[in-house]
Amino acid sequence: MKRKLLFLALLFCANLEAKTETLTIDTLVQIALEHSPDIDASRFDFHGAQERAKFAEGFYLPKLDVGFAAGKQRATVPNLPAINSDVLTGTISASQLLYDFGKTTGNIHRTESEALSLQAQMQQVISDKILLVKQHYYEVLKSKSIIHVQQKNVQLQQQQLHRAQRYLVSGIKTIIDVSDAKVALEQANLDLQNAEFELEIERAKLEETLGYVPNNGQYKLYSKKLSLPHVSQKLPVVKTSLNRLEDFAYEHRYVLQSSRHIVQSSKSNVASQKGDYAPTLTLNGSYSEQKDDGFTPQDQGVVTVNMNWNLFSGYQTDASVQEAKIAVLKASSQVRSIKLSVKREVIEAHISLRRNRQNVKLSESIAKTSKQKLDQAQKRYENELSDFVELQNAQQGYIKSLSDLVTAYYDYFIAMAQLDHAIGK
Repeated sequence: MKRKLLFLALLFCANLEAKTETLTIDTLVQIALEHSPDIDASRFDFHGAQERAKFAEGFYLPKLDVGFAAGKQRATVPNLPAINSDVLTGTISASQLLYDFGKTTGNIHRTESEALSLQAQMQQVISDKILLVKQHYYEVLKSKSIIHVQQKNVQLQQQQLHRAQRYLVSGIKTIIDVSDAKVALEQANLDLQNAEFELEIERAKLEETLGYVPNNGQYKLYSKKLSLPHVSQKLPVVKTSLNRLEDFAYEHRYVLQSSRHIVQSSKSNVASQKGDYAPTLTLNGSYSEQKDDGFTPQDQGVVTVNMNWNLFSGYQTDASVQEAKIAVLKASSQVRSIKLSVKREVIEAHISLRRNRQNVKLSESIAKTSKQKLDQAQKRYENELSDFVELQNAQQGYIKSLSDLVTAYYDYFIAMAQLDHAIGK
């Protein structure tokens, strides 16, 4: 009977494990790209801009209109009875823009550049989303590793409580050591509980960033086993120089590409506004046919070339042109400002990466030394050369060093993600 229950329990655990999905960071990024509302919003903005560009191109194409009318007609002539008749009229008209001295061309180029700018903005939103996914991914892994550290702390405190109780029975230590060990154990359990709550919060942040809860929450994140404290040798290395990183960012950051398209759009708008100084030439044609009961059928066709030239508009054209030129200067200034911002972001990300790498190495060294100190403190305590306070300080120093090492380790990978984002990779 016991074997059957054990078998059923193992089978149940296996089914639970089979239902749990393991997600890699690439899978999480793909989920975010498919479900994030902010990415959808930027994509809709881009598609709307594409339609505006198509609308502007329509001014180059001919316009064709067809009209029909039916009704009654009454005609009166002096000394003759009034004539009432049915009327049926059909009209076909067409027009074609011939030339407007760059007004339509400038408008088309402006809308096309706006569409390209919004496309780059959409790509920047995607890049920002990828960074957020990576940050929260590593924060979750950090929280999981902190839990493992706190579990180690609980084990240490349980061992210390057992040791203190054994020493009390042997008459080596006093009851105060047992009380202190119980307090330390409760504190370790509290720290472990808080670490578990923090993991839940980080998972919720990740799911918010994804815009979706994978597998109804039945998932775990893929991660390599972290062998504390020996982690510094496994850190990936970035060998590209800072100058090359900056040059790469100037070419690939979407926020810069977007601002450059805005400059081009503003220049095209200047050309479009200047077109109001010149005439507009159009070709118009129409054909109409009318039939009524009292007269013979009539038809008429007209083909004309029209020129419209606004010679004076109360300085409105001058004001529009000057405003468009000011927009060019503003857009160019924004490009310079964004370029400086990109440069700063690359420098900060590069420094952060180097700093976190050193933090990992130093934290690893501190963790190794803290372990040696803990071993020495335990021997001193066992040989009655020190009290419980010294031992407890050594234990907490060791646990803190492991926590700091975990934090530094995952902060290094977050710094790498920030550097990739800063250069537009």
